[in-house]
Amino acid sequence: MQKDIIKIVVKWLFVVFTLSFVCTPITSSASLFSRTVSNKYARNFTEDRFHDYARQIFTESGLYKYTDIATLETCLIGYLNLKRRHMLKKDGLLVLIDYRKPSNENRFFVLDLKKKKLLFKSLVAHGRNSGDRLACSFSNRPGSYKSCLGFFVTGEPYVNKHGYSLNIKGVEPGINDKAEKRRIVIHGADYVSRQFIEKYGRLGRSLGCPALPSNLARPVIDTIKNGSCLFIFGNDRCYLSKSRMVNARSAIEYFNHAGI
Repeated sequence: MQKDIIKIVVKWLFVVFTLSFVCTPITSSASLFSRTVSNKYARNFTEDRFHDYARQIFTESGLYKYTDIATLETCLIGYLNLKRRHMLKKDGLLVLIDYRKPSNENRFFVLDLKKKKLLFKSLVAHGRNSGDRLACSFSNRPGSYKSCLGFFVTGEPYVNKHGYSLNIKGVEPGINDKAEKRRIVIHGADYVSRQFIEKYGRLGRSLGCPALPSNLARPVIDTIKNGSCLFIFGNDRCYLSKSRMVNARSAIEYFNHAGI
């Protein structure tokens, strides 16, 4: 008799527990991605879609000739997070500067994501105190004369002593948010040329600005001005651990939700 009562109580508790588990609603704070990652197959499918998308752009645009797929994916993650925050006015345009490459090689790239096309590839200078032929040191500090890393949003063009130039706004606190105060802008410079490389073995260096060849500055600036995503990457072990923009989880959530 006692055993029968215990069995009935156990069954009753099991039924109550099951019903409470099944009927508990997912809270509004539970994101689409947090629900997706609970399902390993769904998570892998979503991530595979993102990797396939990146690989397609990487291959069809010809970017594979100049950098690696991991750099493009990092760039895309920041781009998607900027889009998620409605910080970009220009959709489908990506600007990448890869300062891990020496200054005598092309390391400035403008990508049309919709057409999967490389619009520009170019030489680009780094700050004089960042290094000689290679940029090895970066800073957000005014007066450092070093390049700074991370994600930026392009602003309006204007004319200064360097000619036609483009404001860029650093969007990462502690990493590049002093770029405007430092007057870090995109501009043309005579020391960014193959002739300068032939003479000195490297490009000339700026006070921190990503300077372009003089004849290319205007067409590039007119293409990327007013709300494009710019990513500057370099040999800095601390950047990826500090950056809040390189958040793969939120980026892939947006990628999956937006269907792009």
